[in-house]
Amino acid sequence: MKTLSKKQDIWVEKHLNAMTLEEKVAHLLCPSWDFHPKEEWKKIFDEIPCGSMFVADWDADKLAGAIESVQAISKIPCCIAADFENGWKRGTLYPSAMACGAAKMPALMRKRGIATGRELRSAGIHWSFAPVVDIAINHRNVDTINRCFSTDPVRLTSLVIPLIEGMQQGNRIAATAKHFPGTGVDDRDQHLCTAINSLSVKQWRKTFGAVWQSVIDAGVMSVMAGHIAFPAYVGQSKNPWAALPATLDPKLMINLLRQDLGFDGVIVSDAGVMVGFASRVAKDEMAVRFIEAGGDVYLFPNVREDFGFLMAAVRKGRLTEERITASARRILEMKARLGLNENLAAEPISAKMHADHATISDKLSKNAMTVIRRNPAFARAKKLGKGSRVLTVSIMVDNKREKHRSTPLDIVDAELTKREMAVEHMDNPGHEVLLKKIVECDMIFFNFEVLMHQIVGNARVIDGFAMNFWKAFWFEYPEKVIFTSFGSPYHLYEFPHLPNMVLAYNPEPECQRAAVKVWLGEMKAHGTLPVVMPIEAGPLESVIGRS
Repeated sequence: MKTLSKKQDIWVEKHLNAMTLEEKVAHLLCPSWDFHPKEEWKKIFDEIPCGSMFVADWDADKLAGAIESVQAISKIPCCIAADFENGWKRGTLYPSAMACGAAKMPALMRKRGIATGRELRSAGIHWSFAPVVDIAINHRNVDTINRCFSTDPVRLTSLVIPLIEGMQQGNRIAATAKHFPGTGVDDRDQHLCTAINSLSVKQWRKTFGAVWQSVIDAGVMSVMAGHIAFPAYVGQSKNPWAALPATLDPKLMINLLRQDLGFDGVIVSDAGVMVGFASRVAKDEMAVRFIEAGGDVYLFPNVREDFGFLMAAVRKGRLTEERITASARRILEMKARLGLNENLAAEPISAKMHADHATISDKLSKNAMTVIRRNPAFARAKKLGKGSRVLTVSIMVDNKREKHRSTPLDIVDAELTKREMAVEHMDNPGHEVLLKKIVECDMIFFNFEVLMHQIVGNARVIDGFAMNFWKAFWFEYPEKVIFTSFGSPYHLYEFPHLPNMVLAYNPEPECQRAAVKVWLGEMKAHGTLPVVMPIEAGPLESVIGRS
């Protein structure tokens, strides 16, 4: 990590020496602006001046108002954090990590990182909780589908390192590698329980360990500790559920991350409200145990409560002033590296920059397109034109709780209509409808949009939408249907007898446009599958071998 300049070092020491113990403790908290109204935050910050604040992807006015309000009530510039893994809606949206893994374009990932850093800083955001550096080993792990770059650690690091370096270029944005020590091995979600990385230490060092060492050596400014256990490292292989998540275990945060891997930046927890953490320790112990185990910034605290719990631990001698000061120093050093000691002004983005950023997204989306099974349907689709009757089908979550995670595939229909085809669209139709339509239509474009978290604890198509496939509507007319995934790359595992499959990986606008071009033969699919399909090999053995 880049050494502080003399000026930055003086700024850190000045503030550190002027802070009371209470202010140092407050600096270790990163709440979400959504937790309280603006007026309440003024009262809270007068008592407990938090060192950082999380903001969401709101409309531009609300975002600007929140950030302006936070800085106005902060004695020391507040580090504004956000969770924009794929860019943000008010700027440029990029295809998912999995799509970028398929595109396999390291130089473009560096440009994407620079563009992301530029856009977030223009909005007053300094700290991005990205990229995800987990490894997509288990196809049933809903926390990693689409959020991972690859099954292959070498491909993964070839993409995340230039992304991190681009984000941090000019110290615009602090990147965060997550989720230490790495998830994606089991099929559980740390939002619901402590996930388990069940690899041996030797296997971990060849895979996750190699990735973590690479991003640390590349100078990533922060690491997010996950609610993920690593039983083999802590001597609990025979009793894995006894192993604590990294957010509670000093053996993982101090011995492995700090001492073994040599990370000296800021360790932030994953959200304290997640069950993988909250189910393992009492409420009054959560923030205390995280800091005690070696963490620096506790994410999503109840500020007054958790500040009180931390101060009680200080008074009892559990947390020493030396320990608190060490974390406060790291946070101040990150702020200095980001230039918060000199300038909080937003950097304007020109129209040309916006256009350049959109071009990056477009290139990544187009190069991500992957055909992993092909049949005569593609030749038939090339012949479609004016007056062709086509049906587009979207398989998507149909409940209020998860509806917001779906992006309608409207652009697909618009693109086909623009080519003067007669387009009909259906969401989640049953097999009887499809059996009728396959006779009436010239072509059916059947699109899966089942993403992680859409079904709590599950992202499998077959569990929610089996009725679409009763009687195998495509079987007698395989040349009339093209199947495409705008989500998980693993649908051929659920439906291994489908005659074809296109992977677009996510439903962002440019991915929809690119998919249409691939269907109609207007563009070649250059993407390569970034994961090991479980129908080809056992996913764990394919990555780490049998040792």
